[in-house]
Amino acid sequence: MEEENKQADENTSTQTTRLKKRALVAGFLTALFFASVTFFFWQTFENNRRTILLSAAQITANAVAQQVNQIVTSNLAVLESFADNWQDGAPEDERAYLSIATPLQSRFPALQAINWISPNYIILYVAPIKGNVPAIGADLKRHPVAGPVLDIALDQRRTQITPTLELLQGGRGFAAYSPVLGRDGEIIGVINGAFRIRSMLAAVINTEQVEDYTVRVREGDTVLFEIRGEGDNELLQRTVPVEIVGRQWLVDVIADPKLATQSTINPELILVFGGTATVIFTVLIFMLCNRQRPAGRRTMHHINAGDDINDLALSITKLDGHLKSMSPETAEFFDLREEDYGFIRFYNLAPEFQSDGTASRRSQEKMLLAINRGDEELRREWIVRSAEGVHVVCNLSMKPSTTNADCVDITLHHNPAANASVNRLRYLATHDPLTGLPNHALFEDRLNQAVAHAKRYEKLLSVLVVDIDNFRAINDRFGADIGDETLRTISGRLRATVREKDTCARFSGDMFAIIATDLSEAEGAALVAERVVEAMSQPIQTATGDEIRLHVSVGVALYPNDARAPSQLLANADAAMYRAQKSAESSYCFFVETMNNVMHARLSMETQLRRAVDEKRFVLEYQPRYRTSDRSLTGFEALLRWIDDSGKRRLPPDFIAVADRTGLLSPLGQWIIETVCKQLSDWRAQGYVPVPIALNVSSRQFIQADLIKNIMDLTTEHEIDAAMIEIEVSEDIAMREPERALGQFYRFAEAGIGLTLDHFAAGNTSLRYLKRFPVQRIKLSKSLFNLSLDEQPENSILQPAIRLCKSLNRKVVAVGVETEEQLAVLQAADCDEMQGFLLSAPLDAQDTTELLTRQKSSTRAQPKSKPKQDEQSGK
Repeated sequence: MEEENKQADENTSTQTTRLKKRALVAGFLTALFFASVTFFFWQTFENNRRTILLSAAQITANAVAQQVNQIVTSNLAVLESFADNWQDGAPEDERAYLSIATPLQSRFPALQAINWISPNYIILYVAPIKGNVPAIGADLKRHPVAGPVLDIALDQRRTQITPTLELLQGGRGFAAYSPVLGRDGEIIGVINGAFRIRSMLAAVINTEQVEDYTVRVREGDTVLFEIRGEGDNELLQRTVPVEIVGRQWLVDVIADPKLATQSTINPELILVFGGTATVIFTVLIFMLCNRQRPAGRRTMHHINAGDDINDLALSITKLDGHLKSMSPETAEFFDLREEDYGFIRFYNLAPEFQSDGTASRRSQEKMLLAINRGDEELRREWIVRSAEGVHVVCNLSMKPSTTNADCVDITLHHNPAANASVNRLRYLATHDPLTGLPNHALFEDRLNQAVAHAKRYEKLLSVLVVDIDNFRAINDRFGADIGDETLRTISGRLRATVREKDTCARFSGDMFAIIATDLSEAEGAALVAERVVEAMSQPIQTATGDEIRLHVSVGVALYPNDARAPSQLLANADAAMYRAQKSAESSYCFFVETMNNVMHARLSMETQLRRAVDEKRFVLEYQPRYRTSDRSLTGFEALLRWIDDSGKRRLPPDFIAVADRTGLLSPLGQWIIETVCKQLSDWRAQGYVPVPIALNVSSRQFIQADLIKNIMDLTTEHEIDAAMIEIEVSEDIAMREPERALGQFYRFAEAGIGLTLDHFAAGNTSLRYLKRFPVQRIKLSKSLFNLSLDEQPENSILQPAIRLCKSLNRKVVAVGVETEEQLAVLQAADCDEMQGFLLSAPLDAQDTTELLTRQKSSTRAQPKSKPKQDEQSGK
């Protein structure tokens, strides 16, 4: 007996030791799990908080930088306007000067002093006189700071400022020097203004706008102006440079850390709750695992371990499915009371449609019909909706009631696997899988709710449609992976610009939409649009080190100002977005009623264009190009014309942008190349010596990989030398991405295709790239040409531009020659070639044949002129 007790004690001790070891392991794993989860959530919320703060600091820094630039510019404009008062001559005496200078200073507190300096750098008059008397008569020629700045101001004849310095009147500031030019352009004197920076910036940086922010304006390491707020973490600082008359100031902004806690959970709370949960669950798991349980209880637990959720049981009438009774758990799940049963049917507890697409009401009727016909039991998958609005997938069992012949008993058993699948399908049906944003369907649902809420509470709401205009070019250049990453970055920036209660959705590849609710005035919608444009204008760094800059257009429509129906509100915002696309810069535009007519006209043009492309209702005309010296024909420029439904001939500026946006430019370009090759082949068959024909290409066509292949295939098919085809690329397209354009230029050159740089000097062509571009011809911008005719010969920039191009061994072509005076100027400037209505208007195919005939018989003959004055402005 003693041995048995001893053996039992040893077994108990061994079992206890095992339990303690197992409890320790379980406790350690529990602590490790909760600590890992706590750290993960803490890091997630900390990163989210940092992102919000950095975005807020960046947006605020950009706004403050813009304000600083505007206030400094406006103050300098005041100084320049004051200088314009003396265009008729210098002040007669000190009294005459002070009578105008003193009132000016009293209106602008930042202006500490305003002085008159003679052209030989001597200070003659000062205002105010008090405290500045010693400055009268001072010679600034040898002043180490003022002297060099004065030299630049007089040399460039425009306002210049000094570096920031300590003013005699006290405080940090700068001195500005604005030359006074007489009516004949002679320098009469210089206006010198001393500006105190603190007085200037304190009047423009609104303390409510940057409340609790730390804002600092500095030049280098010198702090010019500072507002101390709650933010002091240098890691959350954003700096924006500001160009002030050739000098760079820096705007530093640190966001208030409390901003992030308004829209996100405080990361410190995550650590507190996570630590508390870790301790509690670790102790609980340790105690449970360390407890010895009777064998019988363990067996019972094993038997009942299968069901984690109680089944839902209820009874309904056979006739129409009204609720008769249900278990307490079922009533709690659906949040129903007994007095509600007579008004609710079984299908009311389900969503409108089941997972197989059938209506819930129709499914209930079919099941009751089967039971009434004698079926003993029906089983199927059924979705119910809980009191919280959560959809739960269950296995349904329906049987005739054993206690009431007029009722049916229903049991709903929770199906976790099917529920997870349905929830995933529901998420995919309402969200964009790439960005996680709501899709078009969910956006429309939320828009309906937002309009109903705004109508009930008489609130103002706004719908914004955001389009990334150049996204297709980003995809073409960097590939789909970078394009997807760019979309995710865009969606993140949009989330950061809107409030938590607002909705941001993705409609298509490059189109997004925003619902901004509970607005007090229309300016609130403008502020959201400005934030979107500002956020999208910031460059995106790719994984390859490239920089992507987005061009964004935002359309804004207001409820109830612009529309009351949700669908019309969205359509109006879309119309406003198309209007915003007309701007060369990223911008936003509000809807106006007249835009409906514009949208109808645009859609009508798109329809006509598609039909015209299918029916080939386009023609080509050819503008001759002549050598300046002997007026011999050197080539043609092919110009596209569209014959619309009314029979009117339309020029490219009327329809090219629409064709490019709708994807019609690619088949249209293929037709142009094929028509030109056929024309060259016909000329050769008729015995004429073909001359090159130049084709204008858009930015999208220029970067297409198959453009060169199409030209080579068609020239080979028609047995034409590829050099007979010339490609004209505008300076704006070439300099948009010069390195990429350079590579494309070389591919054209390797194929033997001629190249012309069009609209030279209309933009900012780099001389470095101009030397590297393998072009044979350079067409001068007409604006440069017209400017040269208005200037004196010694001031003309036409001749230097022509000499520059000829020094690079490029032929120079002048366009738009319409008068004999223009022709004489070009001949004197030694321009190589020219084209224009003075020499010949664009000709159709038959007239070009006659022109070639005349050129063949007499190279000195004057070309036929066929004026079409309505087409002088468009190609």
